[in-house]
Amino acid sequence: MKINFQNEFSKRLTTSLILTILLIGIFSIGNIGIYLMVMVLSFFSFSEINKLKDFKIKLQFYIPFLIIIYFLISKSKIFILSDQFLLIFFSLSSLFIIISLFQKSNIHFSIIGFLINSTFFSIIYIIANQNLEYRLIFIIVTIISLSDIFAYLTGKKFGKYKIFPKISPNKTIEGYIGGAICSLFLFTIIFLYYNLNDLNLILYVIIIIISSFIGDLYVSFFKRKLNIKDLGKLFPGHGGVLDRIDSWLFSFPLSFLILYFNQVNVNP
Repeated sequence: MKINFQNEFSKRLTTSLILTILLIGIFSIGNIGIYLMVMVLSFFSFSEINKLKDFKIKLQFYIPFLIIIYFLISKSKIFILSDQFLLIFFSLSSLFIIISLFQKSNIHFSIIGFLINSTFFSIIYIIANQNLEYRLIFIIVTIISLSDIFAYLTGKKFGKYKIFPKISPNKTIEGYIGGAICSLFLFTIIFLYYNLNDLNLILYVIIIIISSFIGDLYVSFFKRKLNIKDLGKLFPGHGGVLDRIDSWLFSFPLSFLILYFNQVNVNP
């Protein structure tokens, strides 16, 4: 069956524009908007996982609830929260998720659940520990999204050599290189605009670009094992929430590790 490229691209473009407007609205609210985004995305992400296997424990209710509790505690003046408290909270929820989603026939359910949880708690850590706060999340999401968009466009136009045809037949070397170059160009503009002075951030962005590709590829592998095209149907042309944030699953956890262990402070 031949796919109409123009029709497919129109769907993706329209959906992308709507999501961009929503993201701008969320980021305009600030850190509270990020918490709201994390709660909503966690609900839909785990809902999609649950629909695939109908797990007994409905994580789509438990995980957002835990995030709400953490948010309320962080806003209260009763407790002084530390990074260690957040890590404990993350560790307990991750263990709960891994056990709840464990399947002998497909351990990737547990891995995907762990990565989703790692992604959202990494976002929470970043907005709590960087002066750029929600703007840093916006920068990372923008870099990932544009890398994906330009990889799609250059791949469709110039792509000849498949990277992993058995896992994701539409991904090409040309597309990936085109997406990476465009993302680096974008970051250079952002780098100059915010007057950032740490050159290690260039390496940081390269890691984000590479890890976003790995996340995309891993979710494609997961879908191949289940013999499905999309994990959901919420976004026309993009699939479900997990299909849309698959590039986040390694990028944000790695961002957290870089910021936490190397104390890279992304400040203007």
